[in-house]
Amino acid sequence: MRATPKNILIMRFSAMGDVVLLVPVILSVLQQYPDTKISLLTRPFFHPFFQGIPNIELPKVDLKGKHKGVNGLHTLVKELSVKNHYDAILDMHSVIRSRIIDFFFWTKNIPVYRIDKGRSEKKHFIKQKKRQVLSHTTERYSAVFAKAGFDFTLEQQTIPLSHKEEPEQKEIVVSGLPAIGIAPFAAHKSKQWGIDQVAALLTLINTRYKVHFYLYGGGATEVRLLNELADRFDNVTNLAGKYSLLQEMLVLQKMDVLIAMDSGNMHIASLLAIPVLSIWGGTHPDLGFGALYQPKEQTIQVGVERLACRPCSVFGTNTCHLTENPFACMQLITPEIVLKQLEEMAIFH
Repeated sequence: MRATPKNILIMRFSAMGDVVLLVPVILSVLQQYPDTKISLLTRPFFHPFFQGIPNIELPKVDLKGKHKGVNGLHTLVKELSVKNHYDAILDMHSVIRSRIIDFFFWTKNIPVYRIDKGRSEKKHFIKQKKRQVLSHTTERYSAVFAKAGFDFTLEQQTIPLSHKEEPEQKEIVVSGLPAIGIAPFAAHKSKQWGIDQVAALLTLINTRYKVHFYLYGGGATEVRLLNELADRFDNVTNLAGKYSLLQEMLVLQKMDVLIAMDSGNMHIASLLAIPVLSIWGGTHPDLGFGALYQPKEQTIQVGVERLACRPCSVFGTNTCHLTENPFACMQLITPEIVLKQLEEMAIFH
């Protein structure tokens, strides 16, 4: 029986949702193998997901500067090798960049284990509209650990946050009112419900309930659009562009619910034990990207019996080919449908 690696390097550079989904897997491994030391190679922006985890090191990587290109990645491997003697490399990304790093470590006789992304299964799901639930991303990560010799149980976990950057409280929670977070954006248009739909939802809720809304997003364009949306309502606070990632998560912990698309915010909220109401368009949760620990009824999507073209994409990158009602998969989800589900979740206490 081979020995379990004691010192391992894990790689996952992006995207945000995929990176944060490493949290429950790493926590489960470290709880059941407490002598294991993990170095996690990811973008520094994502470090707050992991800074509260013991026995984890977060090496700095500069993929746009010092560690750019093949020569830069070779430099990175040399820097890592000086500080650590790894027993195994776990490639949770399996893209060109990570495979180059794999090769450099392989030349040092260090075993490399790669994720099986199930590309053919996912393509078949899209083509045949297959309804068999595929392995969740966390299960695919767990399988890489299993290849490396770890026999463990994947358990429900939450992100262990540091409170060193606790943001100001006065603008964050309106006392006595339900706090509804909304993250209306995603990486691709087929995964976005739309600002107009969100505005209609806010208007509808305001006719029936007293609540306060908090908007989440990132990047100059999203901040501008969310600021314009917030200016239309007295009970909306736009948090986008104001806080660090850690501070945003500390605020997110105070929400009664997060309404989100198929996005990183959906996964972050789930891993903070926050109820999530997720809205799906061109993609599908059964492809392995569903919100963890959330009841199925809190996933809103148009069924294939109503819209035969759905799902049309694994990641949401496809262009909608419907001419009469583009992105009908999102447009058919009305504010009334979302409000009804919020009511069933007993959000309006």
